[in-house]
Amino acid sequence: MFHRSGSRLAGRIIQTSRRSFHDVPVLKNQDQYVINGIEGLYSSHGFQSAWINYQKYLTLNLSLHTSGSENELKTPFQILLNTAKQTTEQHIFHYASQAHNNHLFMEQFIPKSEAEKTRPSRLLLERLSYQDIPDLETFRERMLLLADSSFGQGWVFLVELPNKSLKIIRCNNDGTPYYYGKNQSLDLNGGVDEGSFEYLNGLKERAKNDERDYTLPILAINCWDQAYLNDYGVTGKADYLSNLWDCINWDVINKRLFQV
Repeated sequence: MFHRSGSRLAGRIIQTSRRSFHDVPVLKNQDQYVINGIEGLYSSHGFQSAWINYQKYLTLNLSLHTSGSENELKTPFQILLNTAKQTTEQHIFHYASQAHNNHLFMEQFIPKSEAEKTRPSRLLLERLSYQDIPDLETFRERMLLLADSSFGQGWVFLVELPNKSLKIIRCNNDGTPYYYGKNQSLDLNGGVDEGSFEYLNGLKERAKNDERDYTLPILAINCWDQAYLNDYGVTGKADYLSNLWDCINWDVINKRLFQV
């Protein structure tokens, strides 16, 4: 199963005569971003920290933990699916899920002056309207509010459900939107209320019945502090989120949506 925007999203594998290792994928216009940053979102140093340095850390650890195993020749996307249900391989799942999520996230952006020329497709806005999101401003408010109100590390995604409807979800920590059993939408650091308990029991039953439905991410927001600390500081999350939205390349988002 591959994300419809292309297998390159899953990452890159470099093969040598004896071993394979995971490397940082090259983004479009990456050389320009390394020098100038992404106008309106990241400085040069901020971009290198959020993308190149962090992605190198993830792919290096993924290579070290999969060397000599069946996952050595798999992409991060394939590895996260292969390890999502394996309780003894959660350290591998962590690096694979984070590497894939961060790639999905970073390839969405272009300089603000260019992003202003892109627009959400009519199909995307129509699908959102079915979820009581009447316009782009309402969509922005809901996505950013959920991201800003999230404590700790995690991700916020707009996802496409199996019936092609859209939904906004939060995945705590290294959660993935592809598998309901590992989307980690509940924060279990505190007490579990009745609704959360029922939700967890529902997950247990779905897993017991070997249900395989999944969601596909259309838009991703990185709430991990490594994505913004360098340029925005400890108290700059809200500014980071606002700037992030202004730099979305909607041409990329539109292509991720299923179209007949």
